[in-house]
Amino acid sequence: MAKNKLFTCLKKRNYLNTHVFERKECIKYGELYQKQGFLSDAIDFFVKAEAKEKLEELLPQVITEGDVFLFTKIYQALKKKPSTSDWERIGEVAFKLGKWQFALKAFRSAENEEKIREMEQLLKKEGMFFSAASNLPFLKQKNSKLGKRK
Repeated sequence: MAKNKLFTCLKKRNYLNTHVFERKECIKYGELYQKQGFLSDAIDFFVKAEAKEKLEELLPQVITEGDVFLFTKIYQALKKKPSTSDWERIGEVAFKLGKWQFALKAFRSAENEEKIREMEQLLKKEGMFFSAASNLPFLKQKNSKLGKRK
C-alpha cells in the first residue's frame, strides 16, 4: 500500500481477514483511516491489532460526535460495558446534535425512562420512526382480508 493511500474495500476486507499480519503495520493502517475520518474502519484495524489503547483514545471523539454506533462498537471490542453515566453523556450529546435515534438508543441503554419518553414523544411529533418493538404496527395482531395475523 502506498503511503497515505487507503485500501479498496476488497483489499481492506482481505487484510482484515488474513491470519498473518504485523501488529505495528495494522495500527498504522488504523491511524491512517482515523486521520482520514473513517473511524469505523480505524476501529476494525485497531481491533485486529488488539490495540486497546488506540480504541480507548477514540472514545472521547466518538462521544463528542454523539455516535452511539461507534461507541458501542468500541466497548464491544474492549469487552467492557459502558457506565450509565457514559450512556447518559453520549445520549445528551447525540440529542444536542440532532441524532435523535442515537439519543434514544443511549437513553434506553441507560434505562432512563424519563428521557426515553421524551425522545419517543419528540420522534412521534416530528413524524419520525422510532425503534420500539412494542410500537411497531406490523408486530401488532391485526385482522386482514387474508385472515388473522399472529
